[in-house]
Amino acid sequence: MGELNPGTKTGDQKSCLLALDVGTTGARAVLFDLSGAMIGSAYQEYKSTFLAPTVIDHDPATWLRAVDACIPAVLAQTRTSGSDVLAIAVTSQRATIVPVDAAGNWLAPAISWQDKRTMEECRAIERTVGETHVYEATGLRIDPYFSLPKMLWFQRNRGDVYGSTYRFLTVHDLVIHHLTGVFATEFTQASRTMLFDIHKRQWHESLAGTFDVDLRALPVVYPTGSIAGGLSPEAASRVGLSSGVPVVMAGGDQQCAAVGLGVIRPGLAKVTTGTGSFIVAPVERPVLDRDRRVLCSVAAVPDQWILEAGVFTTGAVYRWLRDELFGSNAAQGVVQSGSSGVDLYAMLDKMAEASPPGSAGALWLPHFAGSAAPYWNPNARGLIFNLALGHSREHLVRAALEGIALEVNKNLSIMEELVSSTVQVPAQEAGLSQVLHEVRVTGGASRSKLFNQIQADVYGRTIVPGELEEATALGAAVLAAKAVGVFADIDQACTAMSRLNNLRSAEPDLGRHALYEDLGQLHHAVYKALDDAGVYDLAAKLSNKFY
Repeated sequence: MGELNPGTKTGDQKSCLLALDVGTTGARAVLFDLSGAMIGSAYQEYKSTFLAPTVIDHDPATWLRAVDACIPAVLAQTRTSGSDVLAIAVTSQRATIVPVDAAGNWLAPAISWQDKRTMEECRAIERTVGETHVYEATGLRIDPYFSLPKMLWFQRNRGDVYGSTYRFLTVHDLVIHHLTGVFATEFTQASRTMLFDIHKRQWHESLAGTFDVDLRALPVVYPTGSIAGGLSPEAASRVGLSSGVPVVMAGGDQQCAAVGLGVIRPGLAKVTTGTGSFIVAPVERPVLDRDRRVLCSVAAVPDQWILEAGVFTTGAVYRWLRDELFGSNAAQGVVQSGSSGVDLYAMLDKMAEASPPGSAGALWLPHFAGSAAPYWNPNARGLIFNLALGHSREHLVRAALEGIALEVNKNLSIMEELVSSTVQVPAQEAGLSQVLHEVRVTGGASRSKLFNQIQADVYGRTIVPGELEEATALGAAVLAAKAVGVFADIDQACTAMSRLNNLRSAEPDLGRHALYEDLGQLHHAVYKALDDAGVYDLAAKLSNKFY
């Protein structure tokens, strides 16, 4: 493929940026002005297909229908003319893979990033090249999470589909094609395929050749923030925008969230807690962990990389607690009879506030769908440990929030070691972290003042929430603003557009931090004891009999 077509030139009369954030459970279209203020937002949910608890397909049509519905909805909501949109930025979930033909029609349902059917493919990769080689080349572990095992699953199980595939696309890439007709991807999405050389920032020919993956079946890869092309006439007609509007490849959701929070230099980190938690810390060169506990990917910021860790189920655990243990029937026991419109999350927060820090020693291990970083154990499962008759439900609710933060903190501590080996960061207040001195947070869980304070106390770091929960969409808009020349560089764009809510920041209490340090050691020891004894593997074998 030749040079990308940047689309029509834009004039000064354009007043806003449109960001598309195509996530795991829904897609959102968000309009921002050039100061980063949100003008309006439209959202549409969709569902994946669970063929088994860990076998997860997704119908690609739902993503594209959501995009086509959300764009006109947000334009109508804000009474914005399609001609006022300066650029469209696309960001999405990563690693999900869909095979398509030369017209962009999918040949099979997409395999979700959450899917774990590819364990045998992962074992084959391990036998063939070994995890050390994969990690050193791509910054990734061998895990079902990533794209290569999914491609190999099609190769081994759906030869008809594999042989007919013109391109393997991520969600981001499919949306880019839907809007422009161009097959293209960018550094951050490519970084999650397990086929991308993060050092040279190009497809890894040797790895692809080893597994008979034709590089022609992968999109051409460009720097993050590149303009893929102009909005096609067909797409413009569908969504009510002007043909030729530049469509910007903003890339991976977590890299975009970091940009939206202004986390673009070493010494800062971001934690997004929604369904799971994703932790990102910028570094100025590729940094690999000797024990391969955290990942390294290309950042959305030019000539920068990120350390990254994911915890699969964090907010999902709190939602499970809400729905299964404190749902509508259980809620009647703690709210006045006849009450309606009960905010169960607010109720849970009040219960958690009634428990002292440490929850009288009760611990949650939030591995409800296996463990990603730092343990990388797909057989790990959730656990409530150290219960006694004196524990109350208030203790259990607080322990769930603390368990999430304790799991995240394991990864922050590893990142701190790695960042400190690469850059000198000014020392902060005695007794607290000297390197990752500030953590910026976003996601639904960041609405909770209590959870933000728990995060500060567990991490031993200042917590600063983003002003907008839509930090991912904002980061995509920042990249688009730079791409079309509104700002000279990402620093300037972030200064103008990134938004923090300093009034809701939380400072750590050193006494509580010391308590959580002790609990964190116990938290790790419980996991390690079960893993070393083979308990998780035994439980997985037993669980398989139920499905």
